[in-house]
Amino acid sequence: MPYKKGKRVKRRTHKETVEDLAEGVEAPRSLVFCKGKVGQEVNQLMHEWREVMLPYTGERLKIVKRNKIKDIIQLSKLYKCNTTHVFTCSPSGTNFRVLKSPQGPTLTFRVETFKLKGDILKEGRRQHMVTDSNSFSKPPLVVFNQFNNVDKHHQLMMTTFQGMFPNIVVDSFKLSHCHRVLLINYNKTHDVVELRHYGILARTAGVSTVAKKLSRNIIPKKMGDMVSVEELFMKGGDYLSDTDGEGEEVELTQNFRKMSSGSQTRLKLTEIGPRMTLSLTKVESGYWGGETIFHKHFAKTPEEMQETERRIKARERLKAMRKKEQDANVAKKKAAEDAKKDAKKRKREKAQKGDEEAGSDDDYEVVCEGDGPVADELENAEVLEGEQQSGQLKRPKVSFDTENAEVTEIDTPQFVEEPQKDLLPPKKRKPITRQMRQQIKQWKKAENQRDEWD
Repeated sequence: MPYKKGKRVKRRTHKETVEDLAEGVEAPRSLVFCKGKVGQEVNQLMHEWREVMLPYTGERLKIVKRNKIKDIIQLSKLYKCNTTHVFTCSPSGTNFRVLKSPQGPTLTFRVETFKLKGDILKEGRRQHMVTDSNSFSKPPLVVFNQFNNVDKHHQLMMTTFQGMFPNIVVDSFKLSHCHRVLLINYNKTHDVVELRHYGILARTAGVSTVAKKLSRNIIPKKMGDMVSVEELFMKGGDYLSDTDGEGEEVELTQNFRKMSSGSQTRLKLTEIGPRMTLSLTKVESGYWGGETIFHKHFAKTPEEMQETERRIKARERLKAMRKKEQDANVAKKKAAEDAKKDAKKRKREKAQKGDEEAGSDDDYEVVCEGDGPVADELENAEVLEGEQQSGQLKRPKVSFDTENAEVTEIDTPQFVEEPQKDLLPPKKRKPITRQMRQQIKQWKKAENQRDEWD
């Protein structure tokens, strides 16, 4: 970090880059957590699903057992989260909920099968390091497949998944921000949704395998049997293979990683996990509840749907009425507390005013004999208080003669001494411990024995 006049100057900033987003549009945020008692594998699945939703999710979010639904709603409002993803376990299996904030709907999925990142890497023939620390700094590209001519609840599911990720602005999109791909495929035969998470692997096309290895500072294994370097490039066989397996060769329009624009590049998708197969079982109209719009195992008649709607509306009216009554009771209680505080305040001010009036009297009583201007001045004059001493001061009487202009003191002030209190606090008695009780018992026992001997 550079210095300027002995102080460090910050050059790097950590502001959120919104180049790919439209102006005035915020990126959708999400909360991902487990609720209830789940196994270790489901907990690991939750953490890996958080990696899929990065960077617009809470990576270190912790939900404890005492947190209720109200706490989660307040948390989503605080961080402006659009969706909430909840993993739960039941005796029938693992469930996955997607809740749209704040009005709903709530989609409940049954997790038919899932595989973690480690299991997928073990299945692969070649374990390439596709992702790095920069791969999760941008959201993945979302690709939908086989969602044409589907039912309404499946269209709602596709719209909900689309709202989980930010929309791409094609004019300002950069290829350098493309690191991952999330494929959402709908299998109509089995009525399930398959989620696959891929990383993008890019290699330069038209270059032999030997040249690629040398460019990456890797020495080929059979290089020790050759006389010159020419044999490495002139000899046929596997050395001149210019493919890395499956992949599509494209021409780059922008700079992508270490390859410049206009170069021929072979792109390949490598699965990095997790992998989930979901079955939509239930759709509710509200956030974490509400009217059931769709259920996979139960079908309702129109009359039953109307009855359910009527019951939900009656419940909402009762809830609103109770809320109104509760607000009125709170306001009434607050008004009573304010009135009580005002009464105490008035009483305190009245007491302070009486103390000030009592303390404004003079410490001397003046008795004037005769009339005249001198007597009027004496009556209106202020007599200074003497030094305050310990005890009670009796107010003396002073007589003034207007003709001779002399002051005579009739009663001299007398001081009544008050008994001086002990300034030190009384000593506290030490508590009797168990050891002291045993010692006292031994002393008493010894005294009794001594009395018997006597």
